[in-house]
Amino acid sequence: MKQEYIGQKIIHLSRKIDRIVGRNISQYGLTNIQGRIISFVYRESPKRDIFQKDIEERFNIRGSSVTSVLNLMESRGILRRACAAEDGRCKKILLMDKGNELYDVVYKELIDMENLLSSALTKEEEGILKELLDKLSKKIDD
Repeated sequence: MKQEYIGQKIIHLSRKIDRIVGRNISQYGLTNIQGRIISFVYRESPKRDIFQKDIEERFNIRGSSVTSVLNLMESRGILRRACAAEDGRCKKILLMDKGNELYDVVYKELIDMENLLSSALTKEEEGILKELLDKLSKKIDD
């Protein structure tokens, strides 16, 4: 009998989700990581300044990769980098109008995916799944 691994199943589902969301936002000229960055900056920037380091840490991506993605997004008018008030050497990341508009597209795709996933489960099953995923995540952090 073939052994099934928890991590493998989680990765497989995650890749399916990424593929579908990525395909849907690609019609707007966005990649998955660009969509995630837009969403992250949109949600977090009202609370605090967002810097490249925050993106590197949040998505576990090397600095050079983040620089490339941010350069492309900046050249397309999605975001801009501005000097931080406390330290002019640090560049905070701000969404431009185009980035805010694209957030609406990304958010809709994420909500559509969330609804699709939720529709396969009862409310009780959804709660249990979330608890189990949190438990696994905490175990990895320990």
